[in-house]
Amino acid sequence: MRLSHGYLARSLDSQRGSMLVISLFVIIIMALLGLTMVRLLSASADAVIHEVYGARALQAAQSSLELTIKKAFPLTQDGASVCSTNTKSFANTPGLQRCLTISSCSLTTGFVDETTQYYRFQSIGICTAGKVTASRTVAVDAILE
Repeated sequence: MRLSHGYLARSLDSQRGSMLVISLFVIIIMALLGLTMVRLLSASADAVIHEVYGARALQAAQSSLELTIKKAFPLTQDGASVCSTNTKSFANTPGLQRCLTISSCSLTTGFVDETTQYYRFQSIGICTAGKVTASRTVAVDAILE
C-alpha cells in the first residue's frame, strides 16, 4: 500500500507546532527542578551554618562555665572563692569571634537537705553572624563539703 503525497502533507500539517508545545513543557519541568534544587541546597547551607554557630556557642558557654568554676574553687588555699555573674566576649579568640557568654554562680541550700550548701553554675553562650544567632546553655551543680 502506497501513501499518496497529499495524505502525507496533511499528516505533517496537523503535527506542526506539537514539537514547540513539547519543548516548552520540558523547559518548564527543568526550570521547576532547578528551582527545587536551589532551594534544597540553600536550606542545607543554612542548616550547616546554624549547626556550626550552635557548636561555637556551646564551646563558648562551656569555656565560660569552667572559668566561673575555677574562680569559685581556687586551687590554692590562699585564693578567695568568688561566686559572681560575669559577661565575657571572645572577640580575640580564634574560632569564637562574635561570641558572647553570660555566666552566673549562686550559693544555695537544700539540694540534699536543708543544711547542705551547693553552688549552681550556669553559662549561656551566644554567637551571631549576620541574621543567624545561636545560643546554648550549660549548667552544673557542685556540693560544698
